[in-house]
Amino acid sequence: MVMRLIHSLLNHWPAKILSVVGAIVLWFFVMKEQNPISDVTYTVPVQVQNLSSRYVIEDMPKTVKVHLQGPRNTVLSLNPTTMKAYVDLADVSTGQQNVPIHFTPPSGMAVESIDPDTATITVDDFKVKEMPVEVMQLGKTPDNIAVKNINLVPKVATISGAKHLVNEVAHIMLRVNMTNHTEAFSTSGTLIAVDSRGHEVEGVTVTPHQGQAQLDLEKIRAVKLLQVTPNLVGSVADGYEVKQVTITPAQISVGGKESAIKGLSDIKTIDIPIWGLTSSLEGDYGLVLGDDITANPSRVHIKIDISKKLTGADNAESH
Repeated sequence: MVMRLIHSLLNHWPAKILSVVGAIVLWFFVMKEQNPISDVTYTVPVQVQNLSSRYVIEDMPKTVKVHLQGPRNTVLSLNPTTMKAYVDLADVSTGQQNVPIHFTPPSGMAVESIDPDTATITVDDFKVKEMPVEVMQLGKTPDNIAVKNINLVPKVATISGAKHLVNEVAHIMLRVNMTNHTEAFSTSGTLIAVDSRGHEVEGVTVTPHQGQAQLDLEKIRAVKLLQVTPNLVGSVADGYEVKQVTITPAQISVGGKESAIKGLSDIKTIDIPIWGLTSSLEGDYGLVLGDDITANPSRVHIKIDISKKLTGADNAESH
């Protein structure tokens, strides 16, 4: 009986093999219908790998489009946020060069295309430079207000980036809006790198990123009313004395920078010598004024009454 079974199997083996093959083909057909091959395209970021710290690069594309193909079930399970393209810059040197863009597909997927699949980049030396921080005044203060002093924090900042960009930087500026300010004020803002024409240099890093300025302002033409003090030099003759000094006007209007006139309590005349005088003196005299200080009027009329001292005998005769 066993021999008969073996004989039966051997006699019908071609049909049996065809049945198995047909079953396999049918299985693949059914699976293809239920889980067909699908195409999908994602925009993914480009990462830089193995770049030496002595270099910086420019013109690298931020993203590329990746066209993938794979079973629909696999496509539905993909997480696009985990996908990254990359360039390997281990062997680059300074200058312009073309590098391939790579992408490792998720398991079960195949890469059909990458757009673009190469990048033309510029490689430059990395440079660091320290520079003083300056104020860029925007707008305008009132005509009678001037900047007296500026205190900056920080006083020095660092710029870093591609060598050719760092070399373009002429100033590190803090923009300050001056419009309508009449008193001291503080402000803060972003520090920017500018070239010799005042244009911002893009692509460099300024450290620290923020700055602060304290600006002291003063009035250019402050006005103050001051008492006039005659500057009498010397002594009258023996037996004589100054009985009275009359100043016309006794007070004058003084103008100038607020800092220059703020501490003044009076305004003095030029020297008026009275050495050995025995009689009264009268005349117009100028005033001693500091730099950038004006007075109205600029001269005053002074009358100095000088008379003989009364002795005891003179007093007795007067009685």
